[in-house]
Amino acid sequence: MLKLDDIDYTSSVSDTKIPIRLGYLKPNGAPNVLSLWHIYMDGAIYCATQKSAKIVSYLEKHPLCGFEIAADKPPYKGIRGEGLAEILEDQGQRILDLLIDKYLGDKESTLSKFLKENSNNEVAIRITPQKIFTYDYSKRMKDI
Repeated sequence: MLKLDDIDYTSSVSDTKIPIRLGYLKPNGAPNVLSLWHIYMDGAIYCATQKSAKIVSYLEKHPLCGFEIAADKPPYKGIRGEGLAEILEDQGQRILDLLIDKYLGDKESTLSKFLKENSNNEVAIRITPQKIFTYDYSKRMKDI
């Protein structure tokens, strides 16, 4: 089984500040996609969200999910795959702090203040990849 550690994660996804697109099933069986900040560590992808967010209960009921981390501008490249999601209620604040540092840096902003003020209700989502595919269309799109 291919793991993120087995691929060159940084060259597959050169813009580290792009969100993960997380695909999941809603209770009525309909698929949906949500973009979240993410960080990769210890063989898993971590996100954070409010405990009351609907995605939390959806993933608790159906932990199998799909994901993609890819830039929106040519040349297109990224990773996508399937994984199992787990809600970690005791890791939300820690993961949120890591995400704020990654996406906003250490500069104080209105958004970082808002997120920190509400961090006591954060939970972490750990996605353990089961299948991973990489793609890079740079050669095909070199003249774009």
